[in-house]
Amino acid sequence: PDEIIPVPGLPHTLTGKRLEVPIKRLLSGTPVERAVNPGSVDRPELLEFFVGLAADRRSAAA
Repeated sequence: PDEIIPVPGLPHTLTGKRLEVPIKRLLSGTPVERAVNPGSVDRPELLEFFVGLAADRRSAAA
C-alpha cells in the first residue's frame, strides 16, 4: 500500500461481514445514505470517521 492509516475499527454487518465495498465508496465520496444502510451496521459511528477521513483526504489533495 502507498499509505497506512490507523482507524478506530472496521464496521461490520449485523451478521459479522466486513463492509469493505461500502467503506471504499465512502472514501471515494459517496454519501453514507447511498453507500450503506446505517441500520445494518454494528458500529454506525465508524461510518462518520470514514466520511471525515475522505473529506480530509480530498481537501489535502486540493
